[in-house]
Amino acid sequence: MNKPLIGICIDHVRHFPRPDRDRSYLKLYPTYPNAIIAAGGTPLVIPIVPDVNDVRALLSIVQGVVLVGGDDYPAEWFGKTTLPTDAPVTPERANFDREFTRLLYEETDLPVLGVCGGMQMTAIWGGGSLIQHLGEGVHRDGKEGFSRHAISVTPDSVFARAIGATEIEVNSQHHQAVESVGPEMRVCATAPDGVAEAIEFKNHPFRIGVQWHPERMTGDPHMRSLFETFVAVAAARLNVVA
Repeated sequence: MNKPLIGICIDHVRHFPRPDRDRSYLKLYPTYPNAIIAAGGTPLVIPIVPDVNDVRALLSIVQGVVLVGGDDYPAEWFGKTTLPTDAPVTPERANFDREFTRLLYEETDLPVLGVCGGMQMTAIWGGGSLIQHLGEGVHRDGKEGFSRHAISVTPDSVFARAIGATEIEVNSQHHQAVESVGPEMRVCATAPDGVAEAIEFKNHPFRIGVQWHPERMTGDPHMRSLFETFVAVAAARLNVVA
């Protein structure tokens, strides 16, 4: 049986060991492709390139896309000004992600799983805004430390059906969060303090964003179900004529 191809976007790291030596590189944590493989899909890495049109063809061969986490997108993209707490992604990643997200949502009907920054980029594309800094506590325990907290899930949501629950516990390591979404989407899960934890498109079988990192929780049956549902929706497209 053919397995669906799942495109996975990646991160960009600027690295100059000397001012005249560019050793910048692309980065992907193995937990992302491993989660796709465990759910029955085949991962396909989508590189960051200067011109998004050079990878446009990949969107015609994959059956789903994962938008991965990362640092912060430019505040002016959602009508705010940069704060000292902002930790920006590189310009290379920012420019690519913005154009790739536009292609993905405006020119395809592919299922999408947006993780952390991928959820935030989805909200920005749709006309939403972000909370720029939550501070330490419920959502983040120091720069590198994960917190854990419960979330409440909207019962009639695509997301609730995907995970098979309306109350779960998630990991958490973020200082920004979705503040509002545009008309095509809705918030479908929240933390105890009301912060949005998941969003979804209102009229699509699987375009979901989550604020935590489910790829780091694949021992949890709800997270396995999330990936398996995503891959199953993607697999249903294998016989769809583009």
